[in-house]
Amino acid sequence: MISIAIALRDHFAESGIDAVRSIASKWPRSSVVAVAETPATLPVTGWLNDASQGPAINDLRDIASALHWQQTYTATDIGAPFLERYGWTMLVGPDAPIKSDAILAGILILGPDIEYPVHRHSAEEAYVILSGTASWSIGNSDWHQKSAGEVIHNPPWQPHGMCTDCGEPLVLGFLWNAGAVEKSQID
Repeated sequence: MISIAIALRDHFAESGIDAVRSIASKWPRSSVVAVAETPATLPVTGWLNDASQGPAINDLRDIASALHWQQTYTATDIGAPFLERYGWTMLVGPDAPIKSDAILAGILILGPDIEYPVHRHSAEEAYVILSGTASWSIGNSDWHQKSAGEVIHNPPWQPHGMCTDCGEPLVLGFLWNAGAVEKSQID
């Protein structure tokens, strides 16, 4: 888990985007891992088998069943088909294995052929694509493809959405400039 967290920290710190580097500078200095929440799995973790190879993805596959996977939405909010292909786990945060009250960081998985609708939230956010290619809508722009290695920055309240329309799962590292999770407002 530490190797995945370090890989995320390094991606964000070396992103070349000042706002993202500023958030990453709040990363906890200690790599001491606290006792994690009770492991909980979701169907979306099965898509890791179809994700590309790479050190962070391989490490994630190895420990996925030991992590606490969650969903922010309910079927009423967004529909059951979306929930079957959506889930995230926290690596850094107040209740995460690596403690921080300043930032949240973790992994988001979206299975193929779903749309994470355009949404917004108060937290400034960055994503790094660890595996996959997907279409992204950022701000008021049209949909554009983004691929593994790219970093995406969303200022507070900026509308953004993702569509896994390339037939593959999307595995993302996320970084929030916030100390608590909030449910996004879907546009």
